[in-house]
Amino acid sequence: MKITLLHPSRWRASQARETLDLWLARAQFPEFIQHILSLDDDDDQINEYRKLFLDSEIHIGSNKNVVQATNAARHLATGEIIIYLSDDFQCPDYWDRLIVQNYLKQGHPDLWLVRVDDLLQKTTADVLTIPIMSKKLMHHLGYFWHPLYSSMFVDQDLYYTCQNNGWLFYAPDLKFPHMHCCNGKAP
Repeated sequence: MKITLLHPSRWRASQARETLDLWLARAQFPEFIQHILSLDDDDDQINEYRKLFLDSEIHIGSNKNVVQATNAARHLATGEIIIYLSDDFQCPDYWDRLIVQNYLKQGHPDLWLVRVDDLLQKTTADVLTIPIMSKKLMHHLGYFWHPLYSSMFVDQDLYYTCQNNGWLFYAPDLKFPHMHCCNGKAP
């Protein structure tokens, strides 16, 4: 099963590369992972990104925010599973196999989103910091992130949309650490 990583980034070429390298190193089947880097056309590190990401698909657009950057990149996705990848997320060993196994446990629904533990938000919080969804759900919605948002609350909107429609599945045993300043894991 192919997995697509939608990876918007801005001004952090080295950190973005380190993040992707970690995810590929920890994947059991890296050959089945598509990486799409989405950049803003006014990012002064575009040339650095191009040098560091020769093995990735790169989308460059006139994005005004992370929602636009993510949604623009989604059109290139070929995986059956779509994951939002941010520069400050880590993953467990064999994360790709764990996600596929979790999907299989759900009985193969077409429209689904898995909520994992980011080790920052309480597992009861109504928020999706690292959404993992079926490509069919993304197509059904017509977006990855709802385009009326620019950043804040877009993950809560996605949470409630999926919860209210029965598309949300919980996998609290899957740990994808958010390396954020709020938990002392980043400056």
